[in-house]
Amino acid sequence: MLKRLGYSLGFKFSLAMGGLLFVVCAVLSISLYFYLKQQAVQDAKDKTQIIMSHTKALGGYVRDTLRPKMYQLLRESKSEEEFVIEAMSTTHVTQQVMRRFNKDLPEYQFRRTSDSPLNPANKANDFESRMIRHFNENPKILLWQGIETAGGRDMLMSVRPVISDVSCLWCHGSSATIPKTVRKLYGDGSMFGWKADAVVGVESVAIPLDVAFAQVRKFAFDTFLFGLLALTALFSGLYVTFRLLVSKPLYKLSRTFRNIADGKEPLRAERPADRPDEIGNLTASFNMLAQHLHDAQEKVRAAAALEKQMMQTEKLAALGQLSAGVAHEINNPLGGIKLCFNNLLKTPMDEQTREEHIRLVNDGLDRIQTIVRQLLDYSKNSPLLMQNVSLKEIVQNVLQLTDFIIEKKGIHLKAELAEDLPGIRADANKLEQVFLNLILNAIHAVPPRGSITVASLQEGSFCVVSVADTGPGIRPDILEHIFDPFFTTKDVGEGTGIGLTVSKAIIEQHRGTIEVKTSSEGTVFLVKFPTAP
Repeated sequence: MLKRLGYSLGFKFSLAMGGLLFVVCAVLSISLYFYLKQQAVQDAKDKTQIIMSHTKALGGYVRDTLRPKMYQLLRESKSEEEFVIEAMSTTHVTQQVMRRFNKDLPEYQFRRTSDSPLNPANKANDFESRMIRHFNENPKILLWQGIETAGGRDMLMSVRPVISDVSCLWCHGSSATIPKTVRKLYGDGSMFGWKADAVVGVESVAIPLDVAFAQVRKFAFDTFLFGLLALTALFSGLYVTFRLLVSKPLYKLSRTFRNIADGKEPLRAERPADRPDEIGNLTASFNMLAQHLHDAQEKVRAAAALEKQMMQTEKLAALGQLSAGVAHEINNPLGGIKLCFNNLLKTPMDEQTREEHIRLVNDGLDRIQTIVRQLLDYSKNSPLLMQNVSLKEIVQNVLQLTDFIIEKKGIHLKAELAEDLPGIRADANKLEQVFLNLILNAIHAVPPRGSITVASLQEGSFCVVSVADTGPGIRPDILEHIFDPFFTTKDVGEGTGIGLTVSKAIIEQHRGTIEVKTSSEGTVFLVKFPTAP
């Protein structure tokens, strides 16, 4: 069952469509996954840009508006050594605002750090230190964005440089000029000594992507399953339609072919071809082919019957040519038998003479029995019976049948039959008909006192029998027609014209070949048969 399904058109269609649907769903889902993942990253980038724009605006307000105003108020109040961190520190104000922001969005991380901060809590980590060096080495780059892993989570990082200006130097410049309040808060250290227009730190915003990526994966997988189910439903409908409209009619048509091949239905079995589509056209073509095959089969049967009749006719014609010789072969032993019986009845004789006469009678009867059996075997109309046979024995039997005619015409017969010739698979009766026809043709072609040579030998995997005569040869204009049906050069009543036609057909039935070589000095027919395996 599985093997039959494995080769059925429906199974191949199902397999191909199933594979195609799976690939389509997989490609679409993977494409959707990467697209949504890219969108999630872009969305995170946009959010970090908003946050960074907010912190930039906030820092700019502190630096450009609030800090100068505080300087003015402190100078007016004679408190120039004071520093109000809650109003004048860009870092402090920005971080305080972002802490309040993080209460609503705790996963959004904002950091403003430096390699030499006033507040140790703002010390840059390894990644931020790399970013500071990166911006120092590439002063034209004002923003870096990328995905980094922090705490086992994928984070979208947006980092920009913090560039000092003149107002920053009041707290971060020379330790000798900084406000006492700053020195009191942070002491003396490496956090001082900044220069204007230098990259002194970085601001970074980190947004986690792992949750968004998980949602994207789930959505892509759900889309894959939904698409697969939807396409499977569509495919099921297509498959049922295909099975009803294509597969089932083709199966019925194929079953009709098999039934015809197995003999369960006649060759002319027709199927209705009333569908106006390709299946209907195929069915109509099948009916036409079946009719054509039926007609061809009838012609083959008629040709086979005609060939069988021709073979039998040729046999009878050959028997007619042998009739005189057969009569002579039977008449001679009959005369001897009659003489022996007369002597036994009328002439007194001793026991030894009497036994000798009885032996002669038996020999004569055996001779007659052999001749009659050979004639019956040759003349019977039997189906092709392939078995291992000896070419030598077949040729010798034919020579015995033609012996009288050859002697009567004064023809010299030379038989050169190989003793170690291998056997062949053949029908002995059919091959006797072939060689009888060739030898009778040679007898007819040879003038009185001419010669006929019958020889056999082995050539590779073939056994070869040649029949050569010393006749006048065959004219070139006749040679190409000698195997045509009813073509003969003999006088009316001396031949049927189908001898060589029948012989060639028999030889080809045995997977053999027949060749002819002719000249003014005679003709040679070469017959080749494959040796038995």
